[in-house]
Amino acid sequence: MANDIKSGIGYIIPAAAVVGFFTTLLLGEHLLSIVIAVAGILVWFVYMLVMESSPPSNLGNLIMLFGMLLSLGIFMGFGIAQNMWGGIEFQTEGSLFALVILFFSILTGMLFRNQPFAQPVTSVGKLTEREKKWVQKALNKSDKQADDVEPKVIVMKQEPVEKDLETEDSSANEETTPYNNPYMYAYPPEYYYDNEYDE
Repeated sequence: MANDIKSGIGYIIPAAAVVGFFTTLLLGEHLLSIVIAVAGILVWFVYMLVMESSPPSNLGNLIMLFGMLLSLGIFMGFGIAQNMWGGIEFQTEGSLFALVILFFSILTGMLFRNQPFAQPVTSVGKLTEREKKWVQKALNKSDKQADDVEPKVIVMKQEPVEKDLETEDSSANEETTPYNNPYMYAYPPEYYYDNEYDE
């Protein structure tokens, strides 16, 4: 619950950054809009780090959103210029730079998209529904019996170990035989027997 409150309050930072970005963009302050887009995502990351709140599952989407905002600000600031007749000219360098920023922000966002940051509880230590019913049945049965009887121990899961032991024993036997060891002789076997036939 506390983590949800921390994350919810943390969403105020990117929301304010988006509002500030579009406000400065409409006012014609393109450099300030770039600074607000970068500062918005960085301040939000610092907030999550300081408050120790887990990153949300939509972190990749927010990274892509701020990357698009950043590339839009760069394009509006450096990719478009007004000519002497009041028309618009596209600047190649600024447009390409905005496109590269857009590419890498979408690439980074796709890496973080739908990633479960909070470690889910694995089913190794958990009981299945069937096993829960067995435990409940055994507990109910023990409650019905007299109190002077000591409680019973219930063994829950037993893994089949026999198959693993058989394969380990067979592989251990194969490894210990000298016939399967290629490093038994320092030289090839032909080296040792050639001298006997030369004489």
